[in-house]
This record gives sequence, C-alpha cells and structure tokens, in this order.
Amino acid sequence: MCHDTTKLLLGIADENLKITDGETGEDGVIRLTGHLDYTPKACPKCGIINDQKIINYGWRNTTIRFSKVLSNTVILALKRRYFHCKECHGNFLAQTVAVPKHCTISNTSRKECLEKLGEPVSLKHIANEVSASDSFVGRQLMRAERDFQTNWHYLPEIILMDEVKSTKSATGAMSFEFMNGETHELIDLLPYRTINKLEKYFYRFDQAARENVKIIVTDMNYTYPKLVQTVFPNAMVVMDKFHIINALNRAFNKTRIKVMKKFTPSSREFHALKRYWKLLLVPTEQLNFEQFKK
Repeated sequence: MCHDTTKLLLGIADENLKITDGETGEDGVIRLTGHLDYTPKACPKCGIINDQKIINYGWRNTTIRFSKVLSNTVILALKRRYFHCKECHGNFLAQTVAVPKHCTISNTSRKECLEKLGEPVSLKHIANEVSASDSFVGRQLMRAERDFQTNWHYLPEIILMDEVKSTKSATGAMSFEFMNGETHELIDLLPYRTINKLEKYFYRFDQAARENVKIIVTDMNYTYPKLVQTVFPNAMVVMDKFHIINALNRAFNKTRIKVMKKFTPSSREFHALKRYWKLLLVPTEQLNFEQFKK
C-alpha cells in the first residue's frame, strides 16, 4: 500500500501524520493504522518556548473516522505523541489538521457533509455517506445556519408555505418552511408552526417587505391564511392544487367505503366497490364505455 497515496485520497495534508498499515476487514470497514509525532515549538498551556522544556511522555491511542471510500467506511487508529511540560508540569496531546481538537470525525468528512446538505437528500442519507450519526449532520446544519443572515428587508411577491417533519431538536412534531415561489429557493426553515410564533417571526421583516408579498401558496392548513389578515395585508391565499386533489380523493374514498359497508361482504356490489376503487377515480372523459375488460 502506498501510504502517501492513501493520505492524498483521504485529504490528509499533515506531514507529521504517518500511515503505517491498513487492511479491509470482513465487515467491509477499511482500518488504517498510523502515528502522529513532532517536536512542539511551545507549550499550549503556559506558552513557554520549547528549549528542552518539553519532553515526550508516551503515546495515546485515538480514532479518526473518514467519509466512505468505494462504499466502505474508513477508520484510522492513530497513535499520538503525548507531551509533558517541565515548566508548568502540564501534559498535552499532539494535534493534527486532519481532525478538530477533542473530535473523532475528520475535517474532510465535515466539509463533505456541508456540501451534501445542499443536495435534496435526507440527513440520514448524508450521515451514512460521511460515516457519522444523524445528530452530527444536524449539528453541522445548525452551525452552518449561523453563517447565513436573513435579509429582513425583502420578501418575494410569491411565497410557498408548508410544514415538514421536525428533527429531534425542534420543539414540535412539525416544522415550518417557506420558499420563493418564483425561484423555488428555500428562504427559511423554522422549528415551529404555531400562529403566534409565526407572526412574531414575520414581524421582524420591515413593513415594505411584508407589503410586497402578493400571493401565498399553501395547503389547507387553517393557520397560514390567518397570516394574511395580520402580517401580509396585500396578499391573497392560493390553495395548492395538489392538496385540493388529495383532499377530494380522500373524501371520495371515504364515501366509497361508507357506501360499500352498506352491502354484505359476499355481494357483487361490495366486491365491485372494493376491487375497482382506482377505476372510480379516473375522470369520465378518460373512460372507455364501448369495450369491457376483466
């Protein structure tokens, strides 16, 4: 195995980190071994310059997880040099740019995680790709959120509103999201959907931005139309056609089942209503009244 090539594939740029061996286990996990050793320039605790004031103090075993390579999880068992400072009698561990301090997930995995958060995939899928947990991906998403500042002076003329299933960090079972109806870009994702909290959030936008909203496209949730009365004075509510059709289908199926239960299970009417329920949903103009097929 060419260990320099292995470091290149894993994105390890630390010259002090050496990979010594590696193998693929029966479980498909690529397990690498390596060591990290160097001469520190100063003590990170007291700041004393290393003029033979810092000595080697053994090794410590650590683990670093990397993103999958060829669908295989990669784990590096890294022995790090442990140091002792004669000046302050403190001990410290050798650090590497491959992974943050006190962490086991590599920086390359963190970078890949942020890149995949822009893709239309679930957090669980991203966690599987970067060999991490769902909660880790969620924390990366929350940290990335701090780098994006909401523009409180602008809202598009068309806004799409809907709810999504919340993560464990949210306060409720469902969260609220709204998008630009023209560009389909996500504007914000909120961990709540109650009317009081939504009004408080949207009032943070200035009046000119709220008056710029002309159309709100949403489902049949009774909460969102109330925002028009208080927050968006110039907007009108448009029900999404998908939710209208979905509501009609549910109502029709409930009526079909109600009528079906009026017949005995052995009757032809019962079997016809139960078997051909899809046919009853087909529009009349698409039906063929001349040919009959069993």
